[in-house]
Amino acid sequence: MQQNLIVLAITFVALIFVYFSYLIAPLKRRYAETTIRLANTESKLTDMRKRALELPKLQADMAFLEQEVEDLGNRLPKEKEIPSLLRTMTKTAQKYHLKITNITPQPMAAQPSYNEVPFQITLSGTYHSLAHFLAELGQESRILSEKNINFTPGSSGKENTTTINANFVLIAYTFKG
Repeated sequence: MQQNLIVLAITFVALIFVYFSYLIAPLKRRYAETTIRLANTESKLTDMRKRALELPKLQADMAFLEQEVEDLGNRLPKEKEIPSLLRTMTKTAQKYHLKITNITPQPMAAQPSYNEVPFQITLSGTYHSLAHFLAELGQESRILSEKNINFTPGSSGKENTTTINANFVLIAYTFKG
């Protein structure tokens, strides 16, 4: 009888060992793996929620930058757009009662990131009209600059207004890209 009890006890211990080794241990491993995956997924979810909260700000920043690129494209166009430039010069000269006597295109000068498109311009009018003309060209949406401005006395016009002749180089810039 005692042998039966010992065999029964050994069998019971063996069954418990098999139960824990082959049934419970794999469940524990699977539980640990699932817990790790859950923690990783929760971490990713938290990160994605943070990113989702930043999305409106990023969209606003992107819209602002796109507008800035468009504005810079207007200030520094990729093409020469000479007809538009000539219309702007002509209208501005007429506005200030200046007479453009000559516009001569000059060779384009290539710079590292932009091109200079120069025009030799000769016009006549009063000194203040010329100053207003140049100031308004400087305030245009397109980037323009003047250099080598030379003045020579002109004739006296109507109402005792003294005119001057001005000769200068107007430079329009285009984006090189």
